[in-house]
Amino acid sequence: MKSINILLTQSLVQDDLVLKDKNVIILDVLRATTTMTVALANGAREIIPTESIATAVRVAKGSKNSLLCGERNGKIVDGFGLGNSPLEYTPEVVKDKALIFSTTNGTLAIIKSKFAKNCVLASFLNISAVVDYVNSIDEDFTIICSGKLNDFCLEDAVCAGMLLNKLSAGRELEMKDSEIAAMNLCNDLAMLLNVPSQEKILRLFNISEHGKYLSSIGFEKDLEIASKLDSYPYIPLFRNGVVKFKEMFEGESSQKSKMKRVNIGVKKEEVKEK
Repeated sequence: MKSINILLTQSLVQDDLVLKDKNVIILDVLRATTTMTVALANGAREIIPTESIATAVRVAKGSKNSLLCGERNGKIVDGFGLGNSPLEYTPEVVKDKALIFSTTNGTLAIIKSKFAKNCVLASFLNISAVVDYVNSIDEDFTIICSGKLNDFCLEDAVCAGMLLNKLSAGRELEMKDSEIAAMNLCNDLAMLLNVPSQEKILRLFNISEHGKYLSSIGFEKDLEIASKLDSYPYIPLFRNGVVKFKEMFEGESSQKSKMKRVNIGVKKEEVKEK
């Protein structure tokens, strides 16, 4: 691995082609990447991120067994089935469903990565699994913090800094100002927050602008879920327009290869009979 580049808000990606053939990590810990991980873990078939409400509605019309999901300013979109709270995405609601997703910040960052070589969704819930995945690829990566309304947000930057801390353990990485700032922010807050280690992330959410806003509109329990480090050790990938766990994509590839071998075998038997 040569370098890890951090973009502290998705608005810094002005042209989607900038990310073409690159390896990308998307962060929107409050709450899109957290909620999508929970939804897939609870049985959702796939997640289709969209850049607008209108696009989400249009995609849903052509999708079988689907749910419209998402938020604007933290609140469920009128007419949608689900918002952006991980508590809503229970197995009873999402199992085997396609989730058409549109959020204020997170899905914009994901869509901008449509030309990436690899795009993984990260949060505090799966940070160690993401580190293992990145290490297994052993190539350059770009971390994109979704931010809030095209601006910096504390929780994504701290998560990016934690990722960088873990990825740089035992190795030297090329770092510019953004990477140094994120890493130092993570380390400094860890020392300043005078609480047991398992409570530091929740305390971070409680002092962050967006965390305080979510609490004010009734989503304080979402902060508790999003703070549980490594509670969902999965790798959600954005590939070919959909988000699924890495194992789900691998299972599909294996099934296609198996079907291909079967079809080749059938054709050979047909040739023999002739």
